[in-house]
Amino acid sequence: MKVEVAVAELKGVRVALVFPPPSWVAPGVGDVLLDRLRPYFPALPIMLVAVHRHEVRAHAAFQAQALVDSEDLEDLAHLPRTVIDLDVPPAPPELPPPF
Repeated sequence: MKVEVAVAELKGVRVALVFPPPSWVAPGVGDVLLDRLRPYFPALPIMLVAVHRHEVRAHAAFQAQALVDSEDLEDLAHLPRTVIDLDVPPAPPELPPPF
């Protein structure tokens, strides 16, 4: 499964925004997707987002809707995105030098 992602700052919080199909931005199926995404963004909170016309829906393990309610919809819709293939494991984290 491939999903588009962007890293953005919302209300001073740096967040990984994931843009799956709108049906995945909900409790249950969205929670499964959040679990699959954690290894790709170990240091960031992850929020699922669906932008449709003049509405933004969000789902996360925190109060996600509060972060997107005040944001400009155009900003969210036009963020630079990249694609992650969830069928390919994430790259291992860079290890610090052994000294």
